[in-house]
Amino acid sequence: MKFFLLTTILFVSGVLFAQKNNQTEVDLILYNANIITGPFTPQYKVIIIKNGKIIKLLNDDSWKSTFISKKIIDVESKVVLPGFIDAHCHFLGLGKTLEEVDLLGCKSWEEVIKRVIEFSLKNPEMMWIQGRGWDQNDWSNKNFPTKTLLDSFFPDKYVLLKRVDGHAVIANSKLINFAGITSKTLIEGGKILTENNTLTGVFIDNATELIESKIPNADSKIKTKRLLKAQNECLKNGLTQIADAGLPLKDIFLIDSLCKANVLKMRFYLMSNPDKEILENKPFENNNVKWKSVKIYSDGALGSRGALLKKPYCDDKKSNGLSLTSIIKLDSLLKLYNDLGLQVCTHAIGDSAIHLMLKTYSKYLKNTNDKRWRIEHAQIFDPIDLIYFKQFSIIPSVQPTHATSDMDWVYERLCDERMNEAYIYKTLLKNSNYIALGTDFPVEEVSPINTIRAARFRQNKQKMPDGGFKFEEALSSNETFAGMSIWAAKANFWENSTGTLEIGKFADFIVLNKNPYTATFEELNEIKIIETYIGGEKVWVNK
Repeated sequence: MKFFLLTTILFVSGVLFAQKNNQTEVDLILYNANIITGPFTPQYKVIIIKNGKIIKLLNDDSWKSTFISKKIIDVESKVVLPGFIDAHCHFLGLGKTLEEVDLLGCKSWEEVIKRVIEFSLKNPEMMWIQGRGWDQNDWSNKNFPTKTLLDSFFPDKYVLLKRVDGHAVIANSKLINFAGITSKTLIEGGKILTENNTLTGVFIDNATELIESKIPNADSKIKTKRLLKAQNECLKNGLTQIADAGLPLKDIFLIDSLCKANVLKMRFYLMSNPDKEILENKPFENNNVKWKSVKIYSDGALGSRGALLKKPYCDDKKSNGLSLTSIIKLDSLLKLYNDLGLQVCTHAIGDSAIHLMLKTYSKYLKNTNDKRWRIEHAQIFDPIDLIYFKQFSIIPSVQPTHATSDMDWVYERLCDERMNEAYIYKTLLKNSNYIALGTDFPVEEVSPINTIRAARFRQNKQKMPDGGFKFEEALSSNETFAGMSIWAAKANFWENSTGTLEIGKFADFIVLNKNPYTATFEELNEIKIIETYIGGEKVWVNK
């Protein structure tokens, strides 16, 4: 009781002292900082935060006589930036991947098998083994692998390994037999690869669901663990907001409940899968979660030759890719979601798929608007289709690291004549109102620094290629900054409260040793995220 009375007296005394001196009590003050509030907004030295929002920005010491706080931090001239925003990723997928066999960077199918064996030996109790990240384009033998080695080493366990882009999987015989799939099984919008009328184990695009649907479902406890792992990975990389490109509504509600319980701290813009449950639920938004969009797939991925092209692939003259959703169904879905007032975000990579979607979008958008329908990935274009973006206010949502990841093999897929229209981010921006940037993690690494490197320099970590891959399509420092902050926020309908550090907006920011948007290529390798704040709360610190 004595302690309670003493605490109360001290609190009241503090308040009276602050009032007597005409000082406003706030939650946090950062001073002596290099605060870069956004790509098109002023810089400051002091930021003052109360109730999770920015209430003042200053360039002098006047705050000392007008504000008081228990948390006053000298930033020692370090850089303060708006938190990074990833406009297209798979957040829950990242958490799941962190529990599986990491196959990124494997230089052969044999190395893939070696990693799976090592994982199995460390986890002998696991009957279901999953992994992700293999890419046959990085191997000397660029053909799809077969399940022969998987069957040899894992005759009694279920094994499913996803290609890096998630648009192809390989499974062993035990899992294929469990799924009841044979060489005669048919699927629309997908491929089941065979050799001599025998299954190779590889399933592409819609065919992957035949296998993946047989994997035991994770419960909410497991998913929560995955979400927390994903959040930690994001926070240490300076991400304060992400857009998850495709989730079942039950996972959207789980994320929302964890945010309300203050278990998850980040801000989530969530695209639902095109499921029937959409009709039974209304879009919602709060401080941490927004659901008002739906994700559709028009085609597959370039790496697995599923992207739908107007002309055949140069390295497979018999194939133009795959249409994952019929034209009739696409049209009916767009009509439905337009009537429901939902934002439509469509995966479209090949020039044929992009043309189809832009043309169908225009049917419902009619002219300029604020519906903010998006084309996700937008990798290969017919130049005549660029006019649609400004005319119908369509947003290109791209991932710059896809360009630097694909550059070593993409010429084989498209030939030189079509490369002029591939990965044209600068051209897209010129023909659009703005562009949103993301990573597509876990397809690519979580790192926003990699996004900045690929967008500004068109090079990978190894500074390849010399001079940059199609450097004429590089984005400027400010364009890259905007694509990862205010433009990404706008693509998420969140520009009024996030995306820049301005009065009235959420205090979502990061403290760094240097400004990555103006850093040289070499300096990017030295960038360190020191602290991450969301709503003025320090949620991660580099120890």
